Amino acid sequence: MSESSGKEYRLSSAQVSSNVADEVVILNHDKGVYYGLGEVGAAVWSALESGPKTFDELCTLVTEEYEVDSTTCEADVSALLDELVREKLVETDA
Repeated sequence: MSESSGKEYRLSSAQVSSNVADEVVILNHDKGVYYGLGEVGAAVWSALESGPKTFDELCTLVTEEYEVDSTTCEADVSALLDELVREKLVETDA
């Protein structure tokens, strides 16, 4: 289990996003930089659009929707969330 499993993640107010096909395009207002998320990243983003989610909730969503083992999923979702937090697109309570 990851150290981030109990954290709750939410979208930052410093961004605006749009769904384009199976991808998400995000603009960071503060930096003026665009980001793109592929299909799995878009699924995580979409889940966060409906409200704050824990790391475990996001991993459950990904493993139920995509053929991925839990170890790989946890590593990939953790890396995605770390990058989104670093870029100030997502915030966490911890």
